[in-house]
Amino acid sequence: MPALLIISGVFLIVLGWLWLAVAARKLPIRRFLLAILAAPLTLVLRGLGYARFPRLLMVTGLLLALAGAALLQREQPERFVQLLAGEWAAPSNSGIGIDGELMGQPFNPERIFWRGNDLVIEEGPPQRVRRALTVRFDPASLQAGTRTIDRLPGDSGAWPELLLQWHTGALTQPGLLRVAKDYTLSLDFVPSSGTTMLLRLRLHLPTSPATLLYGEASIKTTPDWLAGMPQPAVAPAASPPPESSIAPAVDRAQSRPQWQNVSILAVLSEPELFIGQQLRFTNQAGRRYEGRLKAISDDRRIVLAQNNGANQVDYHFRPTDVVDLQVRYRSSR
Repeated sequence: MPALLIISGVFLIVLGWLWLAVAARKLPIRRFLLAILAAPLTLVLRGLGYARFPRLLMVTGLLLALAGAALLQREQPERFVQLLAGEWAAPSNSGIGIDGELMGQPFNPERIFWRGNDLVIEEGPPQRVRRALTVRFDPASLQAGTRTIDRLPGDSGAWPELLLQWHTGALTQPGLLRVAKDYTLSLDFVPSSGTTMLLRLRLHLPTSPATLLYGEASIKTTPDWLAGMPQPAVAPAASPPPESSIAPAVDRAQSRPQWQNVSILAVLSEPELFIGQQLRFTNQAGRRYEGRLKAISDDRRIVLAQNNGANQVDYHFRPTDVVDLQVRYRSSR
């Protein structure tokens, strides 16, 4: 709609301009040149013999164009800023593999890089960043020997600080938010080739408006403190016990269900057998999680539900993160 109003307005302005120039060909040479070179100026001039209808047509076009611009600024402020800056070409979708929402605004970053010990993820041209997330690391406080960071709300200790920045339009002030707690963050740094690393990210801020980012991206450079960390050892997943041994175990534990080892492949291939059951597992970083299996998502992630007071919080885990998976079946009575 904004584009249609702007295009229609420009068309009427050009049409009225041409009409006015043709109608002014019998006027004195100065007035004729004014109609050709600066027809909009004739809208405020009276008594000079310029035709009325071409000028009314230009006024109508000008009003339509201004209405379209106002609507564009309200609905797509970042695009409005681009037009004011002379960036007429439509923005290309050159995302890096991470997307979601940042403070309630769509976030499709185009750059990811290290600035000292800060991991910076930006959207928009470098000279006019629209939205950005900065993860500030303190290498001295990180757990030694791991490239994985898993943080849940309420976890104590020294964790990265988050810096969120956004700019929603030319008529609004830029926003800035620092977050040091009450966020869920999962970061995996996987060596790729040379100094290049693959970053796997999931970030959730339970604030209003909410922030949820996820995806994978490649980083060309790696800080020395991160490059020197060894890869965490991956423990083999527990193999599933024979089916004949599972049922008796459940029968013997009617009054107090016991934890039983299962394989992640069994949960992924037959999730209906485990939905609603209590699961617990240890991830590759050595952290233990427990909750009720809610679902297997469309992207094959394990959705674990945990009660947090009167609320329920859902956590998503990649199957490759899961080590030593166990299930505790509910009693049938």
